[in-house]
Amino acid sequence: MRKLPDNVELLKLQEAGLTHQEIADRFAATRQAVTLRFNEMQKYSRGPLRKVTESIPWDLSDPVLKRKVWSQEPYMGLRAFVQGRLGAEVGRRSELALKAFLNRVTKGEVLCLDSERGVHYVPRDPQQDGDLIVIRWPAGVPRDERWRLFELPADDAMSA
Repeated sequence: MRKLPDNVELLKLQEAGLTHQEIADRFAATRQAVTLRFNEMQKYSRGPLRKVTESIPWDLSDPVLKRKVWSQEPYMGLRAFVQGRLGAEVGRRSELALKAFLNRVTKGEVLCLDSERGVHYVPRDPQQDGDLIVIRWPAGVPRDERWRLFELPADDAMSA
């Protein structure tokens, strides 16, 4: 296994748009080794997930709730769904969560957030959620242009 380059070179590669996995592949290292080096430099990057998470209208400012939600499979499926809607590639690991997520939402459920349970599925309420929405939109948050990201494409709904 080749040694990872120095921190300056790693930062240049990241600034050039390479993901941690692409950097790891270039140097025959693991993605975890690359991420560890960035963490040691205190250079944290959510990369393409930043735009995804900023698009989700739920308030995850409470660190306890954020930690709980972040690792829940339904939330991973939602992130993968939004990532795909934004035109980004969905990783292999996220594909399984996405399939489970799509299975539930095409059968008439939406993903809901509450402080006690984190994210969980509830039956879709057409009056509250709309016919093809995949999440329960939070009360008090205006339905802006992000709303369209959370619509289930009609062809997916028909395949249920």
